[in-house]
Amino acid sequence: MALKAELRTSTGTGSAKRVRREGRIPVSLYGKEIEAISLTIDRREFEQLLRQEGSNAVFDLEYDGNTQKVWIKDFEAAALKDLIYYVDLEAISANQKLEVEVPAFLVNEESIKVGTAELIENAILVETTPDNIPQNIEIDVTGLEIGDVLTVADLKVPENVTVLLDADQTVVTVSAPMDEPEEVDPDAAVAEPEVIGEGENDGEDE
Repeated sequence: MALKAELRTSTGTGSAKRVRREGRIPVSLYGKEIEAISLTIDRREFEQLLRQEGSNAVFDLEYDGNTQKVWIKDFEAAALKDLIYYVDLEAISANQKLEVEVPAFLVNEESIKVGTAELIENAILVETTPDNIPQNIEIDVTGLEIGDVLTVADLKVPENVTVLLDADQTVVTVSAPMDEPEEVDPDAAVAEPEVIGEGENDGEDE
């Protein structure tokens, strides 16, 4: 996939706001072999790229008569509204090794009859070439029981991907389900506390 970018002739907060109002995103492009440059890209095209390729997407960026292979180094999005503030892109080569955090998620959780599987590491740091970055890492928990753990050594990744975590680092645990608190009947009568001494003088003359 390729995205087209335009040169950004002015910088600063005011300029960035104007770019975003026009439906574009400010971009910083940099790398070992190129000089840092400011660009803008179409917001909808970038959002489509994220949906299709994920946050570690590698793609061709076309700008000012050039085509450069890049990957998403970082981007900042608004927490409460659909708005991306800026994107950092790094220029790369096809055989360059990259260190990337890849999202991890559990599969076959329904096979665990008793207990709850917990994912300890939501992202796995790996090293690989741009075209081999996995979109995610599936962790199969089929047949696990209470007390079982999975470590980095148990992860299944492609041959050309190297996990950069200690082999004995825990990534999944299975624990006993938490006891649900007993429900309190709101209509149940509440016993009144006994008052010590009450009624001791009943029937006695003062």
